[in-house]
Amino acid sequence: MTLTALLPTLRASIPAPFDAAAWPAGSAPTLDDVTVRAVSVGRYADLCGTPCVCTGPAVIPASGGVASTILSTTVVVATVVDAESRTLRLDACAAGLDAVWREARLLGRVSHAYDATFDVVDAAGRAVGSVTLPDDVGAGDRIAFPCPGCHTVGEVR
Repeated sequence: MTLTALLPTLRASIPAPFDAAAWPAGSAPTLDDVTVRAVSVGRYADLCGTPCVCTGPAVIPASGGVASTILSTTVVVATVVDAESRTLRLDACAAGLDAVWREARLLGRVSHAYDATFDVVDAAGRAVGSVTLPDDVGAGDRIAFPCPGCHTVGEVR
């Protein structure tokens, strides 16, 4: 249990815990976004629309954040199309991406709601996992989640 899970109002002053090894090298959390090599994935989604992807070098395991020269990690940004009965339907196809759902983050706003677990259904109607996000996530919200490997926007559209 983390401080931001116990006291959600702290999200307005500190970012939620962040496993840098799951994200591309050079990624950092902000209160309502994630930057990959100083590029905001939220702003990137504003420009490109969703779903979109941002790929960078993976972090070498147990290296303290050293970028790999041969492995990649992709960040997928998707919009929540529907959020009913603890199920989030996304506008992205996420089956086969091995998404790291424990690292999913709400983009674009800071929520003071307590966390809840949601089942995730992708654009093709397939159940792809479960995610813990603030309980007030709804249609129109954007989430970002990392996936190991190099994935193209064509794979998620």
